[in-house]
Amino acid sequence: MSNLGPINDQEEFLRSILNSSFDGIMTFKSVRDERQQIVDFEWLFVNQEACQMVGRPSQELLGQKLLELFPGNKEAGLFDRYREVTETGKPATFEQFYPGENLNRWFRISTVKLEDGFTVTFQDISDLKKATEEAAVRDKQYQRLFDESIDPILLLGQDGTFREANQAFQTVFHFSEEALPNVSMKRMTAKVEQGDAFWRDMVQQKRIEDRELFILDAQGNKKTCFINAVAIPTERDEDLLYLLVIRDVTKRNQSEKALVRAEKLSLTGKIARTIAHEVRNPLTNLNLALGQLKDEIPSDVEDADLYLDMISRNADRIGNLINDLLNSAKPKALQLAEGEVTQVVNEAVALIQDRLQLKNMRLELSMTEEIPKIQLDHEQLKVAFLNLFVNALEAMQSETGVLTIAGKTSIDQVIISVKDNGKGIPADQINKLFDPYFTEKRDGTGLGLLAVQNIIHGHRGYIEVDSEPGEGTTFSIYLPLR
Repeated sequence: MSNLGPINDQEEFLRSILNSSFDGIMTFKSVRDERQQIVDFEWLFVNQEACQMVGRPSQELLGQKLLELFPGNKEAGLFDRYREVTETGKPATFEQFYPGENLNRWFRISTVKLEDGFTVTFQDISDLKKATEEAAVRDKQYQRLFDESIDPILLLGQDGTFREANQAFQTVFHFSEEALPNVSMKRMTAKVEQGDAFWRDMVQQKRIEDRELFILDAQGNKKTCFINAVAIPTERDEDLLYLLVIRDVTKRNQSEKALVRAEKLSLTGKIARTIAHEVRNPLTNLNLALGQLKDEIPSDVEDADLYLDMISRNADRIGNLINDLLNSAKPKALQLAEGEVTQVVNEAVALIQDRLQLKNMRLELSMTEEIPKIQLDHEQLKVAFLNLFVNALEAMQSETGVLTIAGKTSIDQVIISVKDNGKGIPADQINKLFDPYFTEKRDGTGLGLLAVQNIIHGHRGYIEVDSEPGEGTTFSIYLPLR
């Protein structure tokens, strides 16, 4: 009898601990039939938290049968799980939705064998499940926005490598999903210093709005893009991801430039026709008067022929300049037929071989074999290429000059690039290159590039210039495949 007090105290102490638990705790013993098969379980213990979860006080549970009070355990499969734990001794932990007895709650359940029965510990995780499902719905919505966005979207790691890219990015920049892990934003920027500045600002400012960048696609084609970027914290505060939304404005810029060029060409044509009209009439009178003077001035007049010839040559030069201006300002009437761009390039290259050898310059010619035939005017296109090749040679120094000509095919274009390693062109002059009479050559007319542009536009293509002072200039010609 002396030990009953301490034992009761220990039981009371243990009961108080179990009742203070935030988890529901129940203990059952097996109810067996005459064949010793478990047919039900009888309550031995239930703590206060468990009573609140099931909505019954302990006096209504203790000594009662589980399936008699909560038959939903059978339908939900819980009874079979409890029986398996009791018979095998293997503990189990799982999540279970319980609709029985109108509880309609989610529980996280852990159960272990206890003599001929089991103890079950459970938590009500309904609110957590609801929050998780809502988060999953939001994630699915955000993922759908990511996947179906018209604009390319990137998720980058701190080293600039790609973590994820949406379908629009793959389509616009022609990268396959398999190739993305080997790509970085720094590698894609056309100008190294521009890419370095962007990444430095991204890391420091954590946010960039409408930054213009020139980005290379998988085929090396340069695209003009505006980028909005923001840093996104991860679960570890020291780790950041960078979300980039890219707007490709290449075609829009090309359309705007084409419109400006068309307006310039139209204005140039009007000016040329006005000048031709105003100059040709007095020039004709000048030539008539000059012919009359030649007939009337005596042959013995000293230096008469010298001055008359000087006037005649300059009058002819004025007339030729007027004709050149009119011809350069008029849209070219092309005779288009199916032809090979590679053949046209090779023929134009053959015409500059003597100059290359004379100046001891090197030629690097690379034309891919996959370039298909396109609609072109063979002779006019050869004139355009020849003009660019000659300009490149004149921009370089003898002995050290390297002329690089390359041709390739993109998705819908043939691209021919003409690169020199000359002194380059200042940025403020690039936009003037195709203006009539703009030239840096002492004996140039400033109409050659305008004629080249006219020919390329006649083929429904366009031409771009990229130059760095001290490093050279690249003219890129884009011709449509169809």
